[in-house]
Amino acid sequence: MADAGNAGATPAVASSRDPYLDFVRSWAIMRVVAVHLLGIAPIALLWWPAPTFVAPGMPLVFFVAGALALKSLDPWRKRHATPKEFWLDRFRRLLLPFWVYLAVALTITVTLDLVNPGAAFDIDYRRAALTAVPLLNPLTSPAGYLGMVHLWFLVAISWLLIAAPGLVWLHRRYPRLLLGGVIAVALAVPLLGIHTAASFFPEISSIALFAFFFVLGFWYTDGFLVGGVVPGRRTGVFDGWSGAAIAGAAFAAAWVVWQVHQPGSINDSHLLHGFLGLGWLALILVGRPWIARLANAMPRTLNTLNRRALTLYLWGWPTTAMSAEIVRWWGLNGAFGTVVFFLLAIASLVAAVAIFGRVEDFAARRTTSSTDATRSVKADVAPSPVQGAANA
Repeated sequence: MADAGNAGATPAVASSRDPYLDFVRSWAIMRVVAVHLLGIAPIALLWWPAPTFVAPGMPLVFFVAGALALKSLDPWRKRHATPKEFWLDRFRRLLLPFWVYLAVALTITVTLDLVNPGAAFDIDYRRAALTAVPLLNPLTSPAGYLGMVHLWFLVAISWLLIAAPGLVWLHRRYPRLLLGGVIAVALAVPLLGIHTAASFFPEISSIALFAFFFVLGFWYTDGFLVGGVVPGRRTGVFDGWSGAAIAGAAFAAAWVVWQVHQPGSINDSHLLHGFLGLGWLALILVGRPWIARLANAMPRTLNTLNRRALTLYLWGWPTTAMSAEIVRWWGLNGAFGTVVFFLLAIASLVAAVAIFGRVEDFAARRTTSSTDATRSVKADVAPSPVQGAANA
């Protein structure tokens, strides 16, 4: 990448937020919720699984997480968090909402185990106890699988947050080597079948894939992907036609993977997920000037969505799955059943966010009077490392 040898140069600091990143993260979370709804609806809609191929959300979430991690930890900034401060902040925000969700999910699972003698309800209590620290994919019982299946995300992000100080250190000293390394690992794990052989640690596949997007976020913060992120740096690798060319190459690679493997959805192939994720991210980076203007026009909406991002993710899937089961139990199907499903799922998610959303505020040490995140801030500057972490 151009000027990669200067990736350690100190970017100027002018603002506490980047509304563009707020928009990307909000879009990603709402896209995940929408795809979960479409994927389990009584009637297949929008040529399912086609929606899974449109702007996949998880690559964007990890990209934003990486961008914010560098803002917090960057040793080249005068004000930066220590690894201990970073870990305490990030894991407090992550674990408190997760523990509340886990308490509800485990209560339901244990109750089902007590009142149902079938093997489907038997709990692996040893593995269930390990779910409190999301370093392995959470498991409870076969019947409780639906309540845990989406929590793989917390495992992948936890490992990357643990590694973040080391990754930032490597990025500041060997930026190209680090980027090349995560690309090589992301390709090697699925191509060599490492994720299948490593049955003791299947989480390696997700960590390997999303580490690439996490590290790519570092390059965004340094201003090498698009111009305008760092004052004085007007162009980036993904600006204009070069970004469009990268997107085209990534989509072409995704098409080849799809032709070879014919996966049902994007989640069935990590290679497909990676190439499509890169292609869409490239387009989103090309469109940064327009997205930034849109983000600056809706600060309150973005603030609300970002304050509830983790709550929406944690509760979006289980409320959707529960609504599908209720509609099935009522014997509803067809168009009417689908309408009832959507109304019930959305109402359930809104209720869950209303009930449990304050936990996210408590974990982030926010108050209801906080207004700093609602201000319209120009998106052509990078947040300061400490305030960016506090408001992310």
